[in-house]
Amino acid sequence: MAATCLGITMYDIRTTWKGVAQETIAMGMSVYLSSADNDIRRLDAVNGQCHGWALESVVAGETLTIVTACRMTVDLVQVPGRRACVGNVAGCPSTTWAGTLAVGFGLSTTTIWLHVPMQVAEV
Repeated sequence: MAATCLGITMYDIRTTWKGVAQETIAMGMSVYLSSADNDIRRLDAVNGQCHGWALESVVAGETLTIVTACRMTVDLVQVPGRRACVGNVAGCPSTTWAGTLAVGFGLSTTTIWLHVPMQVAEV
């Protein structure tokens, strides 16, 4: 079960970027830039790369701001110090399940620190 973002409480505007949403994306959802069409999509089982998190909620066709490092408040109880992961479900990262990609860690029972991981170069 993925967490739901209640707010992004800290991010650096210098590390944000913008793209066009291909689908409805809620605030805090893990997203990736599609190499097929240069649009932003929700992270799911098809794509294992996380390029950031949605700063706000948008519908398909709208411009979305993506944060690459942030402090996020979530609705599920988190484990301080445990890895926060993303994985095969659309949603926010969480320390409460074993996702496929570590992207941060729990700061408190309600807050996680996130940072886009550098991935192995594609060949």
